[in-house]
Amino acid sequence: IRNTYCHSSQNSPEKSLPISDSPQLLLPKPGVNASTRNLKGRYCNLMPAQVDFPPVPTFSFTNLALIKDTTEAKKSAFFMKTIQGSLDDVIEKKMTITYEELFKSISSTNKILLLEGRPGCGKTTLTRKISRDWGEGTILSFVKYLFLIPLRQFYKNPIIELNTVLSHFRMAALEKELLQSEGEGVCFVLDGLDEYSVKFSTQGHSWFEELLRGEVLTSSTIIITSRPNASIELRKHVHTRGEVLGFFKEQIHEYIDNGNPSKATKIKAFLHSHQNILHMCYIPFHLVMIMFIYDTCEEDKTPLPKSETEVYELFTRLSLVRYYTKIGKDIVLRDLESLPSPECALFRSISKIAYDTTTNEMTSISLHDIHVEFSVSDIENLGIIVVDRKAGLSGGETILSFAHLTNQEFLAAYHVST
Repeated sequence: IRNTYCHSSQNSPEKSLPISDSPQLLLPKPGVNASTRNLKGRYCNLMPAQVDFPPVPTFSFTNLALIKDTTEAKKSAFFMKTIQGSLDDVIEKKMTITYEELFKSISSTNKILLLEGRPGCGKTTLTRKISRDWGEGTILSFVKYLFLIPLRQFYKNPIIELNTVLSHFRMAALEKELLQSEGEGVCFVLDGLDEYSVKFSTQGHSWFEELLRGEVLTSSTIIITSRPNASIELRKHVHTRGEVLGFFKEQIHEYIDNGNPSKATKIKAFLHSHQNILHMCYIPFHLVMIMFIYDTCEEDKTPLPKSETEVYELFTRLSLVRYYTKIGKDIVLRDLESLPSPECALFRSISKIAYDTTTNEMTSISLHDIHVEFSVSDIENLGIIVVDRKAGLSGGETILSFAHLTNQEFLAAYHVST
């Protein structure tokens, strides 16, 4: 089943999502209180950042599955399409479900929805679509207040409390109302349990852990995303469990046809002659990255990659070349070892950050917790690390993360090799 992720061709990217300055803003329907209107307005106008790098999809669609129970699945045709031979495979009974069907299943008696999926499969994009659709009034009509919270923002403040969340949304005055109603009409959309700096515990006593176990604000609705290996302890507390599957072969072809019509035939021919690279493309982020590489290599007469490692290496190298072009330097970068100074030292520092975060099972790090002799602008301009300067829930500190977990792991491996 194909699920379009936005009503227009402009779709939410995986990272920064500022409110659009466009005059054609979508507005929530009248007849709701000021706090609800503010939240709906915030989500109605989520639009993609006006940037061209790192490359992000201009539209996206993915496949969803409803995990029926914990019994091992029969090897049906649909089940086999969902298996990619990775540690994040869900080997359980499942059935295909549409986005609309999934949200019709959430009611006053079905309160905790867990959405699992591999890194880069579209979980973050899905949370933004959920928030936007609620803002437009098309789903979750019983919800009065919806709070979209990227959990990686709690890197420096792992003890999440209700007043912390409400203060971030400038709605601290609602705390008494929510506590008295046990959270009735409230929905928490929590993105990235695997990026939360404290492992979820069934025995923990923090407000956040009690919320996920359904012990506080018992009338609230919770939608949470996670990699499968980080949500094992949570599963026993959820009412509905689904999987975000990314692309199947037909979506890969359709994405290429729409994303680069003039070169679609050549790109598809290249992928089908390199099955190992085609296999990467079920992850939407990888497909976008490979299309960017193909387009750039054809223009620069650069040899195309033949392996997964070469894909990551070439993407990193092209990111660096773009940086030099932006600052007015025309260089030929044949490999990562030939980087000129001072960018060579900066790149090695970033690779060390990738190594430290990977070995510590982290996906984000505070700028104050790293020791580099470069400014945050220098780090950001290389196009390898995404800088979040508005991580308000973490105490206002600047948070660094990589465009994708596999890029982080590649740079960690590069650090080891050098």
